Amino acid sequence: MNMKTQTILAAIVLLVLPLSAQEPAVPDFSKGMPDVKGEKIDGNETFHLKTALGSKEFSTTLSKFLGAGWGKRKLNLEEMTLAANKGRASSAEVNLAVYENAKLPGVNVRVFYLKHKAENARSSVEIVVIREHKD
Repeated sequence: MNMKTQTILAAIVLLVLPLSAQEPAVPDFSKGMPDVKGEKIDGNETFHLKTALGSKEFSTTLSKFLGAGWGKRKLNLEEMTLAANKGRASSAEVNLAVYENAKLPGVNVRVFYLKHKAENARSSVEIVVIREHKD
């Protein structure tokens, strides 16, 4: 097989391979989500955006964005307390979901959906990508 044929076959294989066969990765929330602003603190990334979508619609959209392998997990007491405190501090109804992927141990994607109580206010979303530090 000559080099040109090998190159063409390699390109075809890359195009045909399903996304699930690729290495799992944390999606880049700074790309593909409208008007998102991000920052990095202590190795964790936090993204903020406004949305006209309702909580369920946003959750469905986010699940598609995350892709295969990502799923919600049950919240722990600390996370429920954090959501309640955020709701009181921001005067908003808060829905919290934490996503994880078994192929990315130690990585959680914490998503706060805030429906603000002010009239005509757009809902906001805070996405925090948490990477457990292995010291």
